Amino acid sequence: MKRNDQENQINKPKDGQAGEPPLDQEIRCAYDRLIKALNILPTSVRTLKVIDATGGKVSASDLIAYQIGWGKCVIQWYEAGMRGENPELPGEGFSTWNYTAIAHHFYKKYHYDGLNEQMKVFQEVVSTLLEIVETEHQANRLDQTNVWTWCTLSSGKHWPLSKWIRVNTVSPYKRAAQLIKKAAQTG
Repeated sequence: MKRNDQENQINKPKDGQAGEPPLDQEIRCAYDRLIKALNILPTSVRTLKVIDATGGKVSASDLIAYQIGWGKCVIQWYEAGMRGENPELPGEGFSTWNYTAIAHHFYKKYHYDGLNEQMKVFQEVVSTLLEIVETEHQANRLDQTNVWTWCTLSSGKHWPLSKWIRVNTVSPYKRAAQLIKKAAQTG
């Protein structure tokens, strides 16, 4: 799939969609910025570990793997909640929030032989997250607390689903785009 096709697939509103919830727009905008940052880098440089990030030097490909990993976690947590289950967080075989170990796990698990395949998986994850946002927005549950038991922090504080999705999409997408742009400028 061509790079512009990836942008168009995510940024294209659904037919008949009158207005998007703000989180949809934030995700689309952050995704678009990340894709544009990636497009600055020559394909041959995307796998070079020259970016300072969680756990040391990583590649642009590692940063995308990280986004895929957390996105898939959110999707799994959501699906478990839809089945009435309370998933173990953070998941992926981890029972504690060791972000460095989880990041390295994602770098390995979501590394693909071809960058096109990795970007296709990333696009699919983002599309699924956008579907969840739309579904929950329509059901008026997106910004409600105490709907999803797994949205409770260990401190007992309750977050709405929208916040869990935002901290696992918008914020890290923006950070990844910044890191990639910085690497492109210095490299």
